[in-house]
Amino acid sequence: MDPQLLRSIWPVFAAETREQIQAIGSKVLGLEQPASAREPDLLPSLKRVVHSLKGSAASLGLDDIERIVHAIEDGLSHVGVEEPISRGAVEAMLRGLSAIENALNRGDAGEQPVVDGVAALLKALGHEEQAAHVPEDAATTGPLGEDGLKALAALEAALGRLVSPKVEDRAGAVRAAVDQAHALRHSAEAIQADQVAALAEAAALGFTRMEEGGDAAGQAASEVAGALVDLRMALGVVDDAGAVHEPAPSKPAPAPAAKPAARAAASAPEGRAGTVDRAVRVSVKTLDSLALQVEHLVSGRSQQGRRSEGFRSLTDQAHEVLLHLERAASQLAMSGGGPALEPLRTGVGLMRTMQKRLLEQAKEAHRDGEQQSLVAQVIRDDLRDLRMVPASQVLEPLRRTVRETASRLGKEVTLELGGTDVRLDRRIVDALKDPLVHLVRNAIDHGLEMPEARKAVGKPETGRLAVRVEARGTRIGVIVEDDGAGLDPMRVRATAVRRGLMTQEAADKLSDAQAARLIFQPGFSTRDEVTSTSGRGVGLDVVLATAQRLQGSADVEFTPGKGTRFIVDLPLTLAAALGLLVRTGTAVTAIPSDTVKRVLRLDADDVGTVAGRVVARLDGEQLTFLSLAESIGLPRMPLALESGRRQTAVLLSLGEERVLYAIDEVVGQQELVVRSLGKHLRDVTHLAGAAVLDDGRVVPVLNAPELLRAAKPDTRTAAGESKMPRILVCDDSLTTRFAMKSLLEIAGYPVVTASDGEEAWQVLERVHCHLVVSDWQMPRLDGVGLARRMKGHPMFRRTPIILVTSLDSNEDRAAGLDAGADGYLVKREVERGKLLELVRQLLPGSA
Repeated sequence: MDPQLLRSIWPVFAAETREQIQAIGSKVLGLEQPASAREPDLLPSLKRVVHSLKGSAASLGLDDIERIVHAIEDGLSHVGVEEPISRGAVEAMLRGLSAIENALNRGDAGEQPVVDGVAALLKALGHEEQAAHVPEDAATTGPLGEDGLKALAALEAALGRLVSPKVEDRAGAVRAAVDQAHALRHSAEAIQADQVAALAEAAALGFTRMEEGGDAAGQAASEVAGALVDLRMALGVVDDAGAVHEPAPSKPAPAPAAKPAARAAASAPEGRAGTVDRAVRVSVKTLDSLALQVEHLVSGRSQQGRRSEGFRSLTDQAHEVLLHLERAASQLAMSGGGPALEPLRTGVGLMRTMQKRLLEQAKEAHRDGEQQSLVAQVIRDDLRDLRMVPASQVLEPLRRTVRETASRLGKEVTLELGGTDVRLDRRIVDALKDPLVHLVRNAIDHGLEMPEARKAVGKPETGRLAVRVEARGTRIGVIVEDDGAGLDPMRVRATAVRRGLMTQEAADKLSDAQAARLIFQPGFSTRDEVTSTSGRGVGLDVVLATAQRLQGSADVEFTPGKGTRFIVDLPLTLAAALGLLVRTGTAVTAIPSDTVKRVLRLDADDVGTVAGRVVARLDGEQLTFLSLAESIGLPRMPLALESGRRQTAVLLSLGEERVLYAIDEVVGQQELVVRSLGKHLRDVTHLAGAAVLDDGRVVPVLNAPELLRAAKPDTRTAAGESKMPRILVCDDSLTTRFAMKSLLEIAGYPVVTASDGEEAWQVLERVHCHLVVSDWQMPRLDGVGLARRMKGHPMFRRTPIILVTSLDSNEDRAAGLDAGADGYLVKREVERGKLLELVRQLLPGSA
């Protein structure tokens, strides 16, 4: 594995592995108990943890750890459920776990996480097939036997003498050490021990550089120490317990400890010798809760700032009152005074003292508020960094997806990953996993041709698939690109008509770009048959829905015959962001400030029409000009331009997209914590969520990328396209399920499916369906139970449900209708057209 990637992943791997080691050790000890006293799932759960650890180590290229864990896994495969494990096996496994933990400690300190005495540990674990390549005598004294051990001890002793500042005849000591190293090299070459020979030569070169003394000698000593440590491992100098022999040097061992700094710093995991930076695994739920509290703290600080402004206003008013009182006292004194003069002067003095204290309190409150703001900002920045992870965490797993999908489809695919070092919000990384899998599978299945087809058109037989993450200031772009045949707009139009997404007349009016975006419609698939990869009608709509939920957008571009590119635009982080508050009519909305490039005023001469659309001239460019109120579904308000006044507008910009929106005024700017609007408003694409202002008002937060996309001329002309209602088909029989699915799809209805009532309920919670067709008898939750649950839920009680069953008695029909079913069919009536007839009765608008 790439050292830089290993360094970034190491803290998480080390923390997780320590937990797994602890669990494995505890469970292995539990195997010594009689079967009756064990936990019921002890052995299977132990095997799962061991297998998981082996996979993690293998994925990071940690061969030593993988070999030890693999040997433990093999040993567990011979353990019976009813009989206790042998004491020797337990001890060997625990010894292996201790060796792995020692390797983790080395990794934490900046060294290579190698395991000492792998050969002996494997032998103790009975893993002969991996230890067989090491001769029996090499497991104790190495490939050169006792001669190798003596040579190593002599070299270590020579190093111990040479690191001393007072060395008699340094040149002679160096020559002796070099001769010993050369002798070891010649012995190793004689038996073809190439690794030992290379390390001996490296030690000889290092000793030669120590002859001059000074700083150069210290650096050379570090290199020699590293070479000797590696030489010890190459010689296999281990005892029966699996520990490396440490021949005592003639002086206290000096330089070997310098290896981490001198040799391993460039390639080992993060950390430094003596300063261990350990990672702590924290629940995502805990992080979310903590982040929410910090955002509330920041929001509360804004409210405190408003109150401070009010407090200062009161002190100013108190000053005005004091001036009036002083003026009244002066006038009273000039008129001869009287009994009221003295009390008035006393009141003026008290008022002046109170004013002074008020000013001091206001200054202290302001100073404290500024300090709290600084602390809150630092905490929020630290939390934001804590949530940021490299994009490699979501990109690297795609390698397995590509390999499995390509193999299943009989295609050759090369995957190129880019932008793996770009850091993203962990919540965005988690949310991107499924959409990226959909995009990659779609590219392989629909985009890339079969090898023979590619060869026929002059392309390499191996298709190219590129997935990359691009940093775009405060936003990111996720691009999935293939060099396949590109989208076929004609086929997409035909599929949209066949599936009832629009009429043929509406489809003919679509531009190619509009037709391409139809693939994001729910239920859309150009596959006529259902396979393990395609044809389910669920996939790319998930990509668009996820992007919109994350305050982003998704789009597609293609070049016929050359390939397709999907672009998902997302914010860099989902934490609090600066928002511009604007008013349109009486409604106040928030727009993320990172998409607002300018706020300006337009004259009547700046606005006109081109090809039937309203445009505004700005910096020599004609930009689409729209009313924000109309774009987000509010009643149309007269523009200022209509009454001869200048019009306030905001310029939204993202990438190459630039659109001007008319507003009434800018209310202000504020840090916003965006909250989800839940399932009920998930289809309102222009809304990213809602936020609470520091004065307590709740305002909608607009999805700027979706506003920009919807402003495209070719997108807005397609607004009148018809949509057929979606139907959920639920049956535990695969044949029946897809028979009803095909029947409904031929009639133009988009269909999603489920294998039982529980899965159907999960689909309903995730996907908006207008009608449900369900079998009666199913595992987990049957059709009657599903009907009762739907009719008892406020969100689904108005959704019609049809029960389809082989039960044809009057009692069964009555029971189904009593459960809330809106229709009841016997399965033999489905093929006679009764199902479509009943669906059209319950969904009259779709006929």
